[in-house]
Amino acid sequence: MKKFTYLLLLGTLSLPWQETLAQDKTQEKAKTEERVKPNISVKVQIVVSEYDGEKKISSMPYSFISVTDEKTGGHYITTLRTGVRMPIEIDGKDQKTTYFDMGSNIDCGISTTDDDRYRVYLAFERSTLYPGGGAQDEKAQTSRTNAQPLIRQFKTSENMILKDGQTLESVVSTDPLNGHTLRMSVAINVIK
Repeated sequence: MKKFTYLLLLGTLSLPWQETLAQDKTQEKAKTEERVKPNISVKVQIVVSEYDGEKKISSMPYSFISVTDEKTGGHYITTLRTGVRMPIEIDGKDQKTTYFDMGSNIDCGISTTDDDRYRVYLAFERSTLYPGGGAQDEKAQTSRTNAQPLIRQFKTSENMILKDGQTLESVVSTDPLNGHTLRMSVAINVIK
C-alpha cells in the first residue's frame, strides 16, 4: 500500500512537469516555423556608367534573377561571368603567353529582413583595356617600357538594404589616370 501511495504521489508531482515540457516543445516548434521564410525571386539590375565630368561616355547594364535564401548567411548564390580571355605575352627567353580574363564578374546573394526589405550582398569586378587616344593616355602609354596593354580594374564588394522597386547609386569611383567617374546603381524588383 505504501508503494502504491508513493507511485501515486510521484505521478501527481510529475504531471505539471510533463505539461511544461510539452509547452516548451510547442513554443520551440512555433519559433522554428516563424524563422523559415519562403524563397522569393528577385530581379537585380546593375548599371555601371562612365562619365567625363557630366557627360555620360558609356553605360553597361546587367540584369539577372536571384532567389532569396535565408540559409546562405551572406554567401553568394547567383554568379554572372561575361567577357573574353586576352592573351598577354610574357617577356623572357621562352616568350610564353598567358591569358587574362577581361570583362565583368558578379556575385550576388539576397536575404529578407523582418521589415519586408531585402539585404543584397554584391561583389562586382570589371576589367577592361585602358582606352588610348587622349593626350593623358599617350603620356601614360609612352612612359611604360614595354608594349603590354594597360588593364583598368574596378572592384567593389557591398552589403546594402533595399526595398522592392528601389534603385540606389551605391558606388562612385574616379579613375586615377583620366579622371573619369564610374557610377554603379543597383535596383531590385520582386517577381510576383
